[in-house]
Amino acid sequence: MIPVLPLNFAVLLIFWLHVVHFLDTCNVTIHPEAPAVEFGGSVNLNCTTTCANYTRLEWEVSVEGGIQKGDGWISLNITNVSEWELQPICIVQRAGFDSLDTNVVIYVYQFSTPVLNLTSKIVANHREKIVCSIPSLKVRGSSSPSNVSIFLRKGSNILKRERSISVEYSFLAKPQEDGDVILCKATLQVGSEVLQKSANRTLKIVASPYNVNISTNFTVYKTGAALVVKCHAEGKPFPEFSWDLPSQTGVEYSDNNKTITIPSAQKYHNGTYRCLVHNVYGDGSTEVDILYEEAPRSWVAVWVIVPVLVLGILGTICYCLKRR
Repeated sequence: MIPVLPLNFAVLLIFWLHVVHFLDTCNVTIHPEAPAVEFGGSVNLNCTTTCANYTRLEWEVSVEGGIQKGDGWISLNITNVSEWELQPICIVQRAGFDSLDTNVVIYVYQFSTPVLNLTSKIVANHREKIVCSIPSLKVRGSSSPSNVSIFLRKGSNILKRERSISVEYSFLAKPQEDGDVILCKATLQVGSEVLQKSANRTLKIVASPYNVNISTNFTVYKTGAALVVKCHAEGKPFPEFSWDLPSQTGVEYSDNNKTITIPSAQKYHNGTYRCLVHNVYGDGSTEVDILYEEAPRSWVAVWVIVPVLVLGILGTICYCLKRR
């Protein structure tokens, strides 16, 4: 038969051991767990504990901050994060137990907006370069963090991407790219957060005259024909037009000199029609030959008709003589 007193003592001891174990396994946590804070910015941390009957709950931190507390929690508000290696500690003290503490790593960073460098006026058909870089980048005291990438994009096309603080792209400028937008986007992973910053620039492309061509309603004409000659060209800025003509007589200009009209062309309008185009970045030209077709003269007709009549008369005389 087991004595009653030792049995009760054993039950109480087991119960007490469970209570001690429960009390000893309480914890302390901090939220957020890995905050990313810009240098000079602010952060609010909240420390909570599951420990019962604790005697003290406090923060240990190297900078000034506002403290608020309640049952089982204490918060810390730092309005000016001015240290790169900031690591506040939350401490819980209990009677009869060792103190508990936990710390939080604050990922302090500097991450400036990317800067796009390219020529303000890009000349078409010249090789140009776009450089995008992050002027200021630092994470917890390191000026060369590895979790950074930067890329250039035009529309939906990625031009170039680098895991670096800068990216460079070389291209041959085309006139039709004028007005296209180049986007530079940088991403940085700081702790568990991914930060993004971007900048964009609009391409301004200038070009000497191109696609220069000429059209006309006649390349061969007769006296009195109405000639219309048009010149076409592109350029940035849009080119000016002028003409080198066989004759200026009777010539009418329209459409900012792009079109010339001769209402009644004469023989002296025969020749080469040259269109000249010009802007501040260059010149261009094109030409067409318009030829005069001379109509038959009346004396030519005489020389053709007279022999026919003479031959007819002679034939008639010969016929009459034979019948005699």
